[in-house]
Amino acid sequence: MASNLLIAMSGGTTTVINSTLAGIVKEARRSKAFKRIFAGFPGIFGILAGKVTELTHLSEEALGRLRVTPGSASIGTTRVGILTPENMTCFDRFCRQQDIRSFINIGGNGTIKQTRAIASQLGTNITVAAAPKTVDNDLGDDLFEDVFFTPGFPSCVNHWITLGCLLNIENLGACSHDQVLVAQTFGRETGFLAGAARMADPDRKWPLLILLPEDQRPLDAVLGAIDDLLSRCGRVVVVMSEGYQIGNIGQTYDATGQIMYGTSKTTAAQLLVDALFEVGIQARSFIPTILQRQCFYDTLKFDLDIAERLGIRAVAQLNAGDSEFLVSCKNPARNTNIIDSVPFRLFENYSRTLPQRFVLSGAFDVSDSYIQYLRDLFLVSRFETHYLSPQDKFFMPDELIQYKQNGC
Repeated sequence: MASNLLIAMSGGTTTVINSTLAGIVKEARRSKAFKRIFAGFPGIFGILAGKVTELTHLSEEALGRLRVTPGSASIGTTRVGILTPENMTCFDRFCRQQDIRSFINIGGNGTIKQTRAIASQLGTNITVAAAPKTVDNDLGDDLFEDVFFTPGFPSCVNHWITLGCLLNIENLGACSHDQVLVAQTFGRETGFLAGAARMADPDRKWPLLILLPEDQRPLDAVLGAIDDLLSRCGRVVVVMSEGYQIGNIGQTYDATGQIMYGTSKTTAAQLLVDALFEVGIQARSFIPTILQRQCFYDTLKFDLDIAERLGIRAVAQLNAGDSEFLVSCKNPARNTNIIDSVPFRLFENYSRTLPQRFVLSGAFDVSDSYIQYLRDLFLVSRFETHYLSPQDKFFMPDELIQYKQNGC
């Protein structure tokens, strides 16, 4: 007899997270394996409080609009700490009361740990699956085989290519008074997004410095590198991860124990601007914060497609009797069918950072290997034509670009 399905979102969102949700709902309805489809509202908090929204009877038009809507306003998302025994009992009670036999949790690293804990405690009563999402791309294996990328990351890369071009244009025109522009990306301990700015200038023609947590350097070394570029080019664009250590940001923490960079007393970018001002260099900071995961105008079609297909795969695999797995996009160079899954038993911790082969140590830059990885990422499916090259995004005539850049 058909039972019911429960869905939750956790952590920060992406522009394609609702595409995964739409894929789950579509496949659950198509398969007729579930009587009703519920979602915690918001997330785990909603489930523990007995508050859910029903998605069973969403119209096709509503599902189509949901698929392309960024953010988590659809069913809400939460950040919670480790679930206590009381929480587990409450979760189990709710599932029994609502005849829920399957659960899909959409999220990042913390969500995977949470999902594994639920499976460990309640796996005899319900089947459990996890679907990935994070713009940071820090969820997956170090070899990028089982998890080639996480949904939302390609679109955020595309966003930072756009921003990189705009920052360069701004710096070209305003460098007489704002010699240095300092932009800050998401990335607690990783430089995947900061490194993506290199895609705006893959031939390294601009005075661009990239500060990666994986290649942490003393402040004096950072200031020295900026000063060297200023002496050669008269201007500098710096793109840095929020987790790059410049000084004390007066950090605050969420319920999971992670630093909340957006609500701390200051930012790494502002600390760098302050340090530059102290040595007589005029600088300005730029921090887009949540725009990075709401930038629907830079969302890539293939990113939406992969996110939806992962949702479909999660339901199909649960319907086949499987449980305790992470659906994933595998390396297309070694897998004919890139939409697959990884059993929980095959990994303990799927937190990753930029491997050393992607970093130019001491050079404040990423390597050509990382540029190639990003190029391979954009060729995952036939939908990559939505991606715009840096040349397409640079609006000035070439003659003026060459005149303004002065060789930098």
